[in-house]
Amino acid sequence: MHPIVVLLLDGLADRAHDSLGGQSGLEAAVTPNLDRLCESGSCGVLYAVGPGRAPSSEVAHWSMLGYRPDEFPGRAVFEALGRGQDVSDEHVFAYAALRPAERRDDSWWLTGRPDPDLDAEEAERLVAKCDGITVHGLTFSLSHVWRGEAVLRVSGGADERVTDSDAFFRDRHPVLRPQPLVAEAEPTARAAEEWSRAVMRRLEGERFNVITLKWWGRPRDIPTFEQRHGLRGTFVAGSAFLRGLGRAVGLEPRDEPESATMRPATCAVGSRSRASGSTRATRSSSAMSRAPTRPGIRKILARSGR
Repeated sequence: MHPIVVLLLDGLADRAHDSLGGQSGLEAAVTPNLDRLCESGSCGVLYAVGPGRAPSSEVAHWSMLGYRPDEFPGRAVFEALGRGQDVSDEHVFAYAALRPAERRDDSWWLTGRPDPDLDAEEAERLVAKCDGITVHGLTFSLSHVWRGEAVLRVSGGADERVTDSDAFFRDRHPVLRPQPLVAEAEPTARAAEEWSRAVMRRLEGERFNVITLKWWGRPRDIPTFEQRHGLRGTFVAGSAFLRGLGRAVGLEPRDEPESATMRPATCAVGSRSRASGSTRATRSSSAMSRAPTRPGIRKILARSGR
């Protein structure tokens, strides 16, 4: 059996800092386990989606697992799968977030987020208050996740090619108007805008008075990781979207929550049997960030010391 480990440190890149003597955080850190892995493994540069581009985590992982952009279902699909929800290409998905906003000039500006502990019950109640709204024949169903965030499932013939209304920042940005990316998505974009206004009417007078949407997508019929690469495996991660990504390509998801002393990094571990030629894959959690795994591997737990 020959173990294969692919360790992906998502978001580890940094700039040099004067306070660290011109070094980046990684250069200044004491990382004996990472150093040992680098010395005994292979290092190089991989452009996940092309030189000079900084893709999101989900797009980069999708590419590194060997899947094309046109096969990408959208992160909201991963969020649903990672939380154990069933998905179907009859539905369009988006990720919803309950937020406080205030009126300024001709726009609504975001001013924060619910506290995951102090505002948990209120946030869940307000999300439930906005569940099941139907606009122009499309029904918007919300499944609450935490601190006012929810998976949105749109039924009735929606189109996923719509831009986000979420500005991706805690505050200092306005709520955006959903726009169609193609002409066929115009009805869905307008329904999403009308839904947003209907939500604001239901939440009028509440501390949290808007729900933003992002990461639109629809499940796609794609080959499993084993069908594409001849490897099977398990995907271990502390993030719902990473677990969902694993499920989307046929990797068995396992939840490895963060501890007080470690932050999970995803790594792929694999072993191939010479005698049978079969491969089993496993995903493992490590100390510094997150990344997906490849099937055909047995689980190895890599730890990075600082």
